[in-house]
Amino acid sequence: MSRRVAFNPASRSQEMPFHLRLEISERRLLLRLGDLVLTAVAVLGSLWIWARLAGRSLDIALIREQIAWVALIGMGWPLWLMLADMYNLRLVARVGPSLRRIFLGGLVLLFGYLLFFFVQSRALVTGMLSTIETGSPPLRFAPMLAIAGLIMLMSVWRLMYIRVLGAPHARRRLLILGTGQAGSALSHVILKGHSPYYEIVGFVDDSSEARREQIGSIPVLGGIARLGDVVWEQRVDEIVIASGEVSGEVLQLLMDCYEQGVAITPMPLLYERLTGKIAVEHVGSQWYVALPLQSRPTRTAEALLKRLLDVAGSLALMALLAFLLPFIALAIRLDSPGPVFHRQRRVGWRGKPFTVLKFRSMIHDAEPDGEAQWAAKDDPRVTRVGRLLRRTRLDELPQALNVLRGEMSLVGPRPERPEFVEQLQQVIPFYRVRLAVRPGLTGWAQINHDYADSVDAALTKLQYDLYYLKYQSFWFDMLILARTVHVVLRMKGR
Repeated sequence: MSRRVAFNPASRSQEMPFHLRLEISERRLLLRLGDLVLTAVAVLGSLWIWARLAGRSLDIALIREQIAWVALIGMGWPLWLMLADMYNLRLVARVGPSLRRIFLGGLVLLFGYLLFFFVQSRALVTGMLSTIETGSPPLRFAPMLAIAGLIMLMSVWRLMYIRVLGAPHARRRLLILGTGQAGSALSHVILKGHSPYYEIVGFVDDSSEARREQIGSIPVLGGIARLGDVVWEQRVDEIVIASGEVSGEVLQLLMDCYEQGVAITPMPLLYERLTGKIAVEHVGSQWYVALPLQSRPTRTAEALLKRLLDVAGSLALMALLAFLLPFIALAIRLDSPGPVFHRQRRVGWRGKPFTVLKFRSMIHDAEPDGEAQWAAKDDPRVTRVGRLLRRTRLDELPQALNVLRGEMSLVGPRPERPEFVEQLQQVIPFYRVRLAVRPGLTGWAQINHDYADSVDAALTKLQYDLYYLKYQSFWFDMLILARTVHVVLRMKGR
């Protein structure tokens, strides 16, 4: 079927030089390591410069004296990078958004420093002045220098990353096995946002002969009989299996490629790594990749920790609700006639229905015929106050009571109406899987996608929900909550 001589290790090492073609996980790890090293360099470098100017030495005693702002920058900067999505490889590859978020992060750190040391309390400021003003220059020069140095170093580092690891020689050469919809969907994702990291050399048909000449702008390089030749001729780094069935003979060919250093990846797994979604419509016989089947010994402890987080978070939100309720209620009543609160039946954990509570953001009697209607992003039924409530997500605030009752969680798939659940589970595979956890006030789908105003949009949100179910953990919940705060502050609520 294929020339095994093509995989001769000796000839391959002579003709195929080493290239820096890192995998996704390796790229993210490199970014994180670089960020941590530069953060340490900026903080310690600023202290060292101040110590030299002030005639002191950089030692543990000096660091211990200034541990507050050192910790603020040392932990605050990595946290900002995480919240600003600076490990999203699609965003990282773009110069403008990367530099803007780095500069904005510097401003946030500067504001946090000023707030902590000069605004928090008069006693703190009075107590710190003697330390801050000592030396020449004053010691407050050090954190300012650290923040400025961090902005400069991070900008240079991220530009170097784009220049070196986004260059053509660093792109992983990808071959897609299978010319069906799964392979086409993956190629679309890569061409749309990951072309700086992947170069699709072509498709190989999973039949004996190629049935198409190309898919979009990407050529079909032959049938399965030419797999080995194509891998060798195109210097392929990774083969993505986008074929429904793999025969024993094809599997042996893939193992030959694997033995010579070519990565073999199922399409659903690569799609998942690139997008943060589960490709439910393309898993085929690999249905298990869409389900959270892993058994974790810490599941009980995580459930308890999640519930404690829910209780603490709901109590905090209810305190905020008590403070804002008179102002929001007055605004709603002045803007449009009708009740302040809106109650609606939703489907919860394990399919159990419950009543969700929200501030009313639409006109009263928005569904006069009694039939459920999809909520759209620019829905004309939304009132002026309701539009603001939705952008800030304050309309969801009363659901803190649902969280406290245990009907919802802070993080999880959004609860859907029974009519839509009945409709969607008939047309979308695995839709009911999202009922395996408590619905949430916010979730992975909510911070990544707009309103589900159609079956297609519901499918996309399900892809995000299944990704959350597959990888749910306490730390994933914390990341989603932090990103939600970021979304609310930017008034990007959906």
